[in-house]
Amino acid sequence: MGRRRTARGNGRRWPGRVAGSLAALLAGGCAAFGTDDDVRRARELADDLYPGELDVVDARPLFPEATGSEVTLSVAGDPDAAVRFRVDAAEDRCDGGPDCADALRAAVDRARREAGRLRAMRHAFDGCGHPVLATDEKLTAPWIEARLTDETLDDVLSRLGACAQRWVTARADRDPRAAQGWVTVNVAAPGTAGDLPAAKSTLPAVLRFTHGPRRAALAGRPYHVAAYPVGGDAGRTVDAASVRLRIVSPFEERRAFSRRIDASVLPALRATYPDAVTSGGAGMGVWRLEPGTVHRVRGYVLFCERPPAGGKRCLGDLAALVTSDPEGRDAEVVRVLTDIRDEHGVLRLPPE
Repeated sequence: MGRRRTARGNGRRWPGRVAGSLAALLAGGCAAFGTDDDVRRARELADDLYPGELDVVDARPLFPEATGSEVTLSVAGDPDAAVRFRVDAAEDRCDGGPDCADALRAAVDRARREAGRLRAMRHAFDGCGHPVLATDEKLTAPWIEARLTDETLDDVLSRLGACAQRWVTARADRDPRAAQGWVTVNVAAPGTAGDLPAAKSTLPAVLRFTHGPRRAALAGRPYHVAAYPVGGDAGRTVDAASVRLRIVSPFEERRAFSRRIDASVLPALRATYPDAVTSGGAGMGVWRLEPGTVHRVRGYVLFCERPPAGGKRCLGDLAALVTSDPEGRDAEVVRVLTDIRDEHGVLRLPPE
């Protein structure tokens, strides 16, 4: 089609311009040098296939690939939908294939489905008093705010279960194949929303609610994950009474928890196994809250009856089911499991 190739597309090297474009990309996170031809091609496709319906709102180079960009378009009449597809004008390919028209049609269909899923999620949780702060990129795990204490725990989990039921019902009505075994809700502490990073308000809602820095900020502090089993009639019924609640903490806090839980549990283990050593890293596993309280957690600590020969690291041939406070102190051993690995040495632990 006689399109001019960019410096990236024709293979020429422009050190100063590339350095400047990288700086602009890092600073602005939006369209940068090297996307112009790809954006132009995306606009051509949009005008041909969806005249007046699509508008380019973002583009980024597919670094470290030599050519191509991810181009994002908004959809007229649907402020939630974000059409995202890869465009390589230099090679005249889109989403890795030669048929750019089909690639754009598929991206538009996908964007409309995603927008519908986000609306179903927001309608369910916003409508029952827990507005969605963000969601994972697959639109399967919303973030909300709630205060979890021993006094409020049962009520909050019950209300979130009702929200989850609204969501599951709406999702199943839209797509009967969307049923799944569990629904998870990420619960941030009250007041979290006030200082979260936000994407540009002009971007489609799917981009704003899956904004990477926003999700990273939410995950950068301790939060709870409530997991509700889904079953019953055609996998549409949320079992709120069987909810499982766990704490997720940043890496450094989990590492500190591992150290404290080892120090707390070893005296109890050595009462039966005088030479016991732990494998370390218990805090990287799953620790669930004991039912009805936020002040006791339960999980597994792997240990060896004695230090392995030759100075090797203990990987754990025994496991202690342990309860402790959320900081890893005041540990109590519930029971010790001895047969925890299969014939290949793969760890097999029962649900705690």
